[in-house]
Amino acid sequence: MKKSQLFVILALWSLLMPINLATKDPSKSFFGGLPWWGWGGIGLLLIVTAVAFAVNDSRRARLLLEEPLPPKPEEDGGRIKLTKEQLEKYDPDGPNYPHPVVITERCIGCHACVDACPHDVLAIVNGVSTPVARDQCMEDTSCQVECPVNPKACIVVNTDKKIPPRKVPNRDAKFMTNVPGCFIIGDVSGTPLIKNATNEGTDCVKFIHEELRNGTPPEPKSNVEVAIIGIGPAGLSAAITAQQLGLSYVGIEQDKVLATIEAYPANKYVFFKPETMEARGGIKPEGLGQQRESILEEWTRAMRETGVSINELESCKSVKKAEDGDYFVVQTEQGAEKKKVTYNARRVVLALGNRGTPMKLRVAGEEMKVTRDGKTSDKVMYKLTDPEDYRRKRIIVVGAGNSAIEAAVDLVATRQGDQITFRSDSEINDVTLVIRSDMKNDLKFGNKLQVYDCIDEGRIKVFFGTGIKEIKDDEVVLMNARTEEVKTTVPNDYIFAMIGGDRPTKFLEGIGIKIG
Repeated sequence: MKKSQLFVILALWSLLMPINLATKDPSKSFFGGLPWWGWGGIGLLLIVTAVAFAVNDSRRARLLLEEPLPPKPEEDGGRIKLTKEQLEKYDPDGPNYPHPVVITERCIGCHACVDACPHDVLAIVNGVSTPVARDQCMEDTSCQVECPVNPKACIVVNTDKKIPPRKVPNRDAKFMTNVPGCFIIGDVSGTPLIKNATNEGTDCVKFIHEELRNGTPPEPKSNVEVAIIGIGPAGLSAAITAQQLGLSYVGIEQDKVLATIEAYPANKYVFFKPETMEARGGIKPEGLGQQRESILEEWTRAMRETGVSINELESCKSVKKAEDGDYFVVQTEQGAEKKKVTYNARRVVLALGNRGTPMKLRVAGEEMKVTRDGKTSDKVMYKLTDPEDYRRKRIIVVGAGNSAIEAAVDLVATRQGDQITFRSDSEINDVTLVIRSDMKNDLKFGNKLQVYDCIDEGRIKVFFGTGIKEIKDDEVVLMNARTEEVKTTVPNDYIFAMIGGDRPTKFLEGIGIKIG
């Protein structure tokens, strides 16, 4: 019996006593206003009530044992059970086979699930992910895995597959990892979107400023208070905030500042989501969004006006916690000559991109510079920013993933949804696609259709089972990827090597950051 139930019984008894005493008849020898059998009846009633309470409690306990609560997702192989009400609201006519369901109120429109699905089941419609081809779902479940919000917005239903959790670095509410003094923000932390990144950059540096300026003893061996590694939206926001707060800092970027924004296609409209989130960063992405060029112009102006300083083309090689003080030893390499530099930083902010460092071909001639139409540039590039910059050029695209296939198609045609329109003869490029084995298994269905259309029409030449053996000024030697025997020599102006990136996982684990 619960204490509350016992309390009710005693309260009733206590209330009955004064009532009976107040109605006592002096002419009768009864206690209170009741004879002994009256009191016995009341006592029996209270006992029966207590037994009824106890029986009810026992029945409820037995039901709970026989029908345990639904397991948590991590206890049920990652599967998330939606309630009947949720299914009626978000999947009213859903089929019985596996397919994704999107809880629209949770969705932040980050494209993570859309990009993860290899079968084009999902698309962004009115700013949120929407299942547009449920019948194409092959129960991949990567859409649910990659959904960054908690609780999940994209959920695969009617599946018996075990769905692994999304592995992201561990950090606390102040963005600090399990390594004291080392913070992580932006994409690499598992929190996508520009507005999130810029806000995290500012908030993180404010936490560091508060700590270092309020009671933390000075560290004579350090030469900088904050090392900010990676200068995308999160890193730039952190650097500007450090500048404004008077913290000594070093901003380290292996490419150019805002290379992530520059990598977007020309005139791309970038949404600033979530719309309901206030922009409070060192750079403020306000409104619903802006075009790529406007973002670069405004944020570059913010750098100039605040006087922020960034070391471009400087690659961070290691970050280690010092054994003789409260600081980190940050080792980098600067420029093409790879000059070694060491910083002793009190705190480290990691604002790395999730893609990591582009993978190299590692062949002779990869670092070559070429001059085309009076313009000198790298012969081998690792991203295609604007396909319109290339007309009537001989181009090799290396790779079999979505980025490589999209680049190859964009160099010969204009894409409009599922349709492509080939460039005119005066603008089309001579494109060769070099694939080490075969098309990737996660290649989007739409990309596969478009590239095979280009191949069938003779607009793209493709070499399967092929690699690059040597790069020369105006030609490239191709080889059999397995035997390394020379296959042929192809006339060439530029190479786009889009074979993925070295994700920063090993780098983070080398620092001691736990991921999981």
